[in-house]
Amino acid sequence: MSLISINKTYGRPFKPGRFRRLAIGSWNTPADPTIYGVLEVNVEKALKYVEEHGKSSGERITITHFVGKVFAEVLTKHPQLNCQLRFGKFYPRKNIDLSFQVAIEGDDLSAGFVGSADQKSIAEIARELNSDARKIRREEDPIFGGTKKLSSIIPGIFLRTSIRVLEFFINTLNIWTPLFGLPKNAFGSILITNVGSLGIDFALPALYPPANVASIIAVGAIYRAPIYETDEQGNVLSTRLERFVRLCGAFDHRYVDGVHASRASRDIRRLFDDPSLLNRT
Repeated sequence: MSLISINKTYGRPFKPGRFRRLAIGSWNTPADPTIYGVLEVNVEKALKYVEEHGKSSGERITITHFVGKVFAEVLTKHPQLNCQLRFGKFYPRKNIDLSFQVAIEGDDLSAGFVGSADQKSIAEIARELNSDARKIRREEDPIFGGTKKLSSIIPGIFLRTSIRVLEFFINTLNIWTPLFGLPKNAFGSILITNVGSLGIDFALPALYPPANVASIIAVGAIYRAPIYETDEQGNVLSTRLERFVRLCGAFDHRYVDGVHASRASRDIRRLFDDPSLLNRT
């Protein structure tokens, strides 16, 4: 048996068409580890929970804050989803921090940050995020303003390289300096964005490489769908409308696989079905 042999057997090559030649020149071999998933959940009990805690705390609490608290709980149960990949090894984060994307007037975005969210109530999460949102809209992005100013003076041809260098320093080397124009640990453990506030009920988000987080969750608009009560033979006894939302996620496959997603999904559904489980914090 030869030590070296042909791995695959091929036929004669054929000449690609003009469009395919353009495609070959336009794209590289797929190397993006992003995977996507959508979880549809009933939010009737969650909305009642949000309303009750909003009244008792005097704070404006929304489904976004509820989703943030749910994922803080889920990351507590699944610490392997709260890691940082560096030098081929997974480093567990000591805190569970949430980053919420905030829309600024026009077409700009920033982020609100809630540190150690697993140790805070939903009212505390809402209070911190609402405060950040007011500052962002009043002061024109005090959190990421420095980085945006830097990016505006870097020529476009060097922008991608600059972002990769920034990513290498803050993620791989774990080095921070105020010269980057970013706060420490700017992106936290997970990114959450509410596309439902824009009237969108379904959207697959994109992972932001410099954030180097395992997942980003897009919360869609709340909608109504029928619930059918049936007997043992499958005959419909009654119908009612209830409210649902889609949680659309983009996940880094290096961190998250089907087993992780399945276990996390079960816990998410359990918390939406029984929000009182969140009161332990």
